[in-house]
Amino acid sequence: MRMRRALWGIGVMVVMVLPAPLGAQTSSAVPDLSGDWAMTLTNVQHGGGIGQSLSGADPGGFLRGTEPDIPYLPKTLEKMRSEVPPTGPDSKYETTTDPNIHFCEPLGLGRIYMAPAKTRFVQTPEAVYILHELGPAFRVVWLNAKHPEDPDPQYWGHSIGHYENGDTLVVDTVGVNDRSWLDQLGHPHGEQLHFVERYTRVGNTVQVSFIVDDPEWYSAPWAGHRVLEKSSTGFMRFMWVCSVRDNGHHYDATSKDANPGATTFK
Repeated sequence: MRMRRALWGIGVMVVMVLPAPLGAQTSSAVPDLSGDWAMTLTNVQHGGGIGQSLSGADPGGFLRGTEPDIPYLPKTLEKMRSEVPPTGPDSKYETTTDPNIHFCEPLGLGRIYMAPAKTRFVQTPEAVYILHELGPAFRVVWLNAKHPEDPDPQYWGHSIGHYENGDTLVVDTVGVNDRSWLDQLGHPHGEQLHFVERYTRVGNTVQVSFIVDDPEWYSAPWAGHRVLEKSSTGFMRFMWVCSVRDNGHHYDATSKDANPGATTFK
């Protein structure tokens, strides 16, 4: 009996010191991102909800294309200035080239947090699912995984992630198509985009910082930042579905009088 107890005790000690299975996350290392999160007025300090530049690219700040913290290439400035944004400097809603308003394509990485819609994180051992009320749309962030060698370009790309410091979810995304803007000012990106996000829980906020690394359009990586605040109004209370028809109705109701020369939404 003593021998059995001794062996049982040794067995317990072995189980206790064995490392967790590959790919497992310990509960103490996983931040609690549960709940619903929405854009806050704090974002006014980071582009006013219009631009991603940390220098404050809004109508009262830098003009579009002069943000000192965005390392433009000449063709990037030409491309961006050829776009017609729906809001902010140089905006013309009735003739906007915004792919979201004009074609109802997804807002895409980074820009999704510039809309006053809620986000929910569903955390599992295998993946984190980021659910966006606007769209509706969702992303899958695979934990303890690798990117495919040659991913097919998609609207949300291919995302892998891991946890850091017990309070941060790091999301690494490649394989994104070139159909979305990075913000409402029309900053472009291409299929070489490497987009790294960090979601850090701080009290009743989630600080979202990201790095844009796209050598096709920018001479160096640059940073952006958004702030999400916990919301208690309920997730998916309304189906926020993009509709070209509704966009046209919105223009007729709010913009036509200011643009008497335009009679239809184009």
